[in-house]
Amino acid sequence: MLYAVDRLVRKHRQAVSKELGPLVRAHYPALIDKDDIEYPKMLELSTKMTMAGHACSEIAGFQFDEHRLALSALYGGCCFLADSFIDEYGEAVAREYIDRFELLLTKGWFEIRNEREQLFYAILSRIFSRRDVLEPMLRQAIFSLFLAQKRDVVLRLNAPTFRALPRSRQLAMLRQCARDRGGHTIMVLTCLLAPHVPLRYQHLIFLAGALFMFIDDHGDCSADWRSNRITYMNQVRFPELTLGGIVDATMRKLVTGLPDNPGKDLICTFLFRYFVTRIEKHALEQKKGGLSWAVYE
Repeated sequence: MLYAVDRLVRKHRQAVSKELGPLVRAHYPALIDKDDIEYPKMLELSTKMTMAGHACSEIAGFQFDEHRLALSALYGGCCFLADSFIDEYGEAVAREYIDRFELLLTKGWFEIRNEREQLFYAILSRIFSRRDVLEPMLRQAIFSLFLAQKRDVVLRLNAPTFRALPRSRQLAMLRQCARDRGGHTIMVLTCLLAPHVPLRYQHLIFLAGALFMFIDDHGDCSADWRSNRITYMNQVRFPELTLGGIVDATMRKLVTGLPDNPGKDLICTFLFRYFVTRIEKHALEQKKGGLSWAVYE
């Protein structure tokens, strides 16, 4: 199954590049032209979303057709850009992104000021043109994700107040932030692709998304430390042991609770593969000073 997942990753990566490449070249060509790894990172994150979207579609009983593949790729690109506004450009940009995205969600207004924002809006517009975002479950999922992002940013911007809390309270808040950002991210994706997901599966899909976030935060531990960004995984005393416990508990719930179909096999196998490669990424970054960037291979 691992070999089949690796082949599927390569196949979806090509489809993601075909979907996002023309948009990047049309709206923000500097993203590709820059001599760094940002565009490959965008493709990898979007590939991860496409793998998750493939699994969640089949869990819910839907075929992962070209329409759902395109939506997954677009959503991955949108998430990559949104995360960069929050994480990569300092506190002022993060605060401004939250304020402006809330305006977009509540008023439908977004003033485009540069090519990066133009690409973000172009991708977002294509998602909205392919899917009725006013459908109640999807609309609620989108706003829940926004609120999770907002809580994460507010926590970071109020670091002195946060640091004054008891350690147990700090860890609980950080863990909830990671859980909610990851869980709501995959729930938005699932609602985009598979309307009317049975309620008995929704909390399990949410847990799978949360697990992606915990794994990501451990893999990004070195980079987060350099950026003075605190996460649950870089604050616990024994991160790999803690992550291993989360992986074990979550995988048990997914295996026993999800329907016996190819979607369950895919999400469980891909999560395990992702866990292993991010552990390797963490070790490489510690060894090479954060210069490596290996995600799947």
